Amino acid sequence: MESPFSEYLDSGYSPSEAEIQLIKAFIQQKLDVMRSIDTEIKDVEDSLASLKARRKANKIFIRKHQALIAPIKLLPPDILSTVFLACLPNIESMEAAMTPNHPAVVISHACRQWRQLAFDTPLLWSRIQLVLPNVNCDPYFPPDEAERVNGETAVLFDSVVQRLFDATTIWLNRSKGCPLSIFMEASESAAGGFITSHLKILEGSVLVGLGKLVSLLLSESKRWEQVRFKLSAIVGNDSKSQLSRLLFLTPQDVPILRKVSVVISPLEVLEAPIIPFAGPEPKNSWYGIAMGTLHGQALRSLTLACPKAATKSKVLQVNWSGLTELSLRPYMWGSARKGGTHLTADEALDFLRLCPNLKRCNLAIGNGSLVPDWGTPPSWYSSTTPPAVAPVQVDRPVCRLPHLHSLILREDSGRTDSLASALDLPSLRSFTQISSAHPPPVGFPPSYSNPEAAIPLVEWVQQFGHTITSIDFKHAGAPQHTFEKCLEDLPNLISLTIRSPFSANWDMNSPWGSASGCDSLLKRLTPEVIDDGDFVTVTPGLLCPKLEDLALSCFSPSVPVQLVFDEADVLEFLIGRAKASLETVPEVSRVSKLRYISVAFATPKVVDIEQELSRRGFNLEGFAGEWDYPDPPRPHSYLQTPQISDFAMDEF
Repeated sequence: MESPFSEYLDSGYSPSEAEIQLIKAFIQQKLDVMRSIDTEIKDVEDSLASLKARRKANKIFIRKHQALIAPIKLLPPDILSTVFLACLPNIESMEAAMTPNHPAVVISHACRQWRQLAFDTPLLWSRIQLVLPNVNCDPYFPPDEAERVNGETAVLFDSVVQRLFDATTIWLNRSKGCPLSIFMEASESAAGGFITSHLKILEGSVLVGLGKLVSLLLSESKRWEQVRFKLSAIVGNDSKSQLSRLLFLTPQDVPILRKVSVVISPLEVLEAPIIPFAGPEPKNSWYGIAMGTLHGQALRSLTLACPKAATKSKVLQVNWSGLTELSLRPYMWGSARKGGTHLTADEALDFLRLCPNLKRCNLAIGNGSLVPDWGTPPSWYSSTTPPAVAPVQVDRPVCRLPHLHSLILREDSGRTDSLASALDLPSLRSFTQISSAHPPPVGFPPSYSNPEAAIPLVEWVQQFGHTITSIDFKHAGAPQHTFEKCLEDLPNLISLTIRSPFSANWDMNSPWGSASGCDSLLKRLTPEVIDDGDFVTVTPGLLCPKLEDLALSCFSPSVPVQLVFDEADVLEFLIGRAKASLETVPEVSRVSKLRYISVAFATPKVVDIEQELSRRGFNLEGFAGEWDYPDPPRPHSYLQTPQISDFAMDEF
């Protein structure tokens, strides 16, 4: 911008009086120009605002009219209600809580038509979730504080119960007469815990609140179709227990109940033989107690995780012949001790003979002992193979289950070799064997220190290997060569999961939580493809040619040594499988295309495996991989962040 004073700008020049007047005139002239520009800017901004307003109005117009012709508007009510039902979450998830955020409530608030349709879809309101907070009683409060704290806790608990009661009443009314699915998780810990005078208020509040909810559920028992109860701190013969009322109905009270899952953790449950350092054997409160709720004739699926005395076939008058799913398994009690549903081989057979129509079965097999904490080695612990479960009597006839296709065995304190020879399972496809016996920390002998020792899986594979297509195996410290021999006898295996390291990879001097490589197993699963230009062949001896799903990881706190692999070996395995599955390979030696793999690595990530496979030209369509890498090391800090335990964050 030209000015007669340009050469003097940004200098120390002092203008004369006449020049000062001239400069002021120039400044006023430019101020007038600025005011004119500001007026133009305002006009443009007003015009822009008007254009934006018009655009917004047109956008709203378009959106609202598009909504009129949205495809979902064209759906008939029966299809739309099916879409609503598909929005419902799993009944045990947090999203299933009966709150304003529940999908059924959100749908009913969308518009008038959807609200009416939601009310006309009773199945949308047929899932009842009742999760009550645990009341953690502390009998050691100072006397002057105890009454106040427990009184406040009682008021808070009462408010939670009232909210759940009101929500359940609404759900029951809106579900009309349709069958109900119920999930309830609650504890009577305050009522069955320490008996002190200042806990009377809290005890009464818990019992009254639970009784209120239980009575509401019992009033609709004839509509129960599926129930799952996770009940803790209850005893079977306690007359004041409110939660136990859920279990003592008659078959006439539950005429359409077809699926039941009951997990009970009472105060007095240790009924297995007590090892010397586990303390005295407590009195049992479940002998002769019949859970009549399980005796309905419509029952098809039964899950019990409760005291063994409550699972005696004499007191369980279940419609066994109608069951297609059965699960009898242990639960955790106290600190690292298991007790409850251990079954001997003969006891397991007795149950299986009662259920000729089973399709899925999950059993906890043991010899009646408890799994102790790792302390002084117990007298029965040795460096040889763990004791087998009491064998099946040789004169017992074979138990035939023609429809059973999935079997899960949890070996809590021994082995199940003899059970396999006593069963005839022509339809068995999926077999899971999980043993809680594993090599203990440094200073203890591994459970399978003898490299020639057989593992229980061997007998099962010999009996049913020709039909099994899926194996899930966890038995830490088992010999790798024996497991590989099992894989040789599984020609139709499609899915393989290994959750624990083998004895050959176990370093007794390694600290708890260390990693152990097992790449040699992966090499046995890796095909070698030979292409000489005229023929493409796969070298013989490959394990599991039909394998499609492979999971090789065991990041579990219960296993001290983790099963990990090297990136290069995993990449070689994937490339070999991809090459051997191409159509150019003769069908007689072609392997199945891998669909899924999950593997843990010993070292931090260096190569992006899926990108590397794509770079080499392999088609990854239909393939999914999950890769677990170790966390990077944390920098050392002399400032420690305080940790707040979970129980400190509980509502009560």
